[in-house]
Amino acid sequence: MQIDLMSSKFYRICEWIWRLAYVNLLWIFSTLAGLVIFGMLPATVAMFAVLRKWVMKEPDIIVFQTFINTYRKEFIKANGLGFIFVVVGYMIYFNYLFLGTIAGLMHMVLLSGLFCTVLVYLNTLFYIFPVYVHYDLKLFQYMKVACIIGIINPLTTISLVLSIVLLYYLFYLIPGLVPFFSSSMTGLLIMWCTSMTFQESK
Repeated sequence: MQIDLMSSKFYRICEWIWRLAYVNLLWIFSTLAGLVIFGMLPATVAMFAVLRKWVMKEPDIIVFQTFINTYRKEFIKANGLGFIFVVVGYMIYFNYLFLGTIAGLMHMVLLSGLFCTVLVYLNTLFYIFPVYVHYDLKLFQYMKVACIIGIINPLTTISLVLSIVLLYYLFYLIPGLVPFFSSSMTGLLIMWCTSMTFQESK
């Protein structure tokens, strides 16, 4: 009986290893198919759509079909969302350069404001993909909801950041894992933690 239980657990672990590696490879190939720049965001959305199904206890989905269908369906919309983040990021960077021309008290005040803006920006970017695949909203609404979730769940955000730091330390120690698990395991951590906030908000 104990041997059967151990065999079952070993099988489940191997199954999850295969799933994560498979999704990670799909993400890489789909990103390349979109010439990287245009493929990365749709591929990431598609990956999170698959991960969401797994986290929501739907492990028997057809992974390839779910991934490709989401990739095609969300290609333009996901890139539109990415364009917004690029523009906002450029504005933040421009303001950072502008601060170099200011000195004194005004510099410190504006620097503090810019620091808060960067935190909000990173916080929104952190949660945007789980929100994107969980809700059906307009582009700017995705950003609003992602920002709010991060702000009202600071402990979740901190725990998630620490978990990702530890994960990437593991990748640093074993770089051979990166091509097979870097994106999918990062996404799974984010999706799993965020899904708990979705359940709490019901």
